Amino acid sequence: MRQNRSRKWVLPLLISLVALFFAPAAGAQQACFSAAERARAEQTAKVWRAPDPGYDPVLGYNPANGPRRGAPPVNANGLAKPFNCVANKDENPGAGTTPKFHCSVPGVFDEGGELIRYKIKPHFKGQSADKRNGEIYGEFLSSRFSKAIGFFADDAWVADVHCPDCEKSLTRSFQGASFSGSQPAAGIELPLARGIDVDCNDKDSGSLSDTLTKLGRSGAERAEIDAFKLWLAFIDHGDTKTDNHKFACLDSKKDANGSRICKPGEAVFYVGDMGSTFGYSRSSENKARLDVWKKKNPIGVSGGRCTTTAKSVGDTNIGEAGRKLLADGLQRLLVAEKQNRTITRVFEASRNAERDQPAPQWAAEFERKARMIIDARCSN
Repeated sequence: MRQNRSRKWVLPLLISLVALFFAPAAGAQQACFSAAERARAEQTAKVWRAPDPGYDPVLGYNPANGPRRGAPPVNANGLAKPFNCVANKDENPGAGTTPKFHCSVPGVFDEGGELIRYKIKPHFKGQSADKRNGEIYGEFLSSRFSKAIGFFADDAWVADVHCPDCEKSLTRSFQGASFSGSQPAAGIELPLARGIDVDCNDKDSGSLSDTLTKLGRSGAERAEIDAFKLWLAFIDHGDTKTDNHKFACLDSKKDANGSRICKPGEAVFYVGDMGSTFGYSRSSENKARLDVWKKKNPIGVSGGRCTTTAKSVGDTNIGEAGRKLLADGLQRLLVAEKQNRTITRVFEASRNAERDQPAPQWAAEFERKARMIIDARCSN
């Protein structure tokens, strides 16, 4: 029987036409911020906002609202359950010098229907207590306490992460140890919000000192900026290179031209990499060590004049309103510690005691530093 040759190309043609009809126009899938939007953020971004009174830093969310989409499950004590994922390589891994890998959990999608990509910080020099990467614990602690006080931070968890194929998504090679698909007490991170870059170029960072100076000149509340500077000294934020400080938009929309607009009051500036905290050191295994954190006080007072010991923040003078803003937040945490051991339980949930001092000792130093700020008075 003779075939009709014209039918051979009918089905492929129909498939092509359907694909062409449903395919979005080039560039339509991703709405980007403009240079003007970025410039506006550099003048109006907030560094502090009154915290959610129901936020529980032990759990990492307000129990009345539940965890954010994609958050790893935690138990009642804030300890994250074992986390299983598969490699999800990031084509733009960033400028960090320590190895990280990226992965996703099948079936866990963001609001846009894309697989959520987690950034994982492993113990790249070895998993013994003396070799573990202290950035994992510093990032967790800084994230939870920052959010409790009103500063912005990426979400962080500490969990046993299993990803057998994630060596292919490593951003850097391991140092002095071979890669293992099972990482105990690894750091899991999800970004705070959409970064404010220009034309989706992934350059959403800004100089810490220059940005704070510009925000102050543009009319930002000095008390909020001073409180932010004092907080960076409290947590001993040491890695202050530009790439670690981000502009992000908590709530944005598309305009008529398809560009992304950050809604008024929703642009924020924050520390996007808080790993070098709670005891700064150049070596990863010596970060987040209590003996190191004890050596640096967050505030200096002389003749009523207050200064912060924070690095790379420009003007180090702290006014009374800024001191009080931070002091009030710290006082709430001290009250919560007295009522239900909140501070101690955050340190327990960090799992840092597996390679450093017990949580109660960390909580005692937290209270000592907090009292220094609460009891100070600034006539600046």
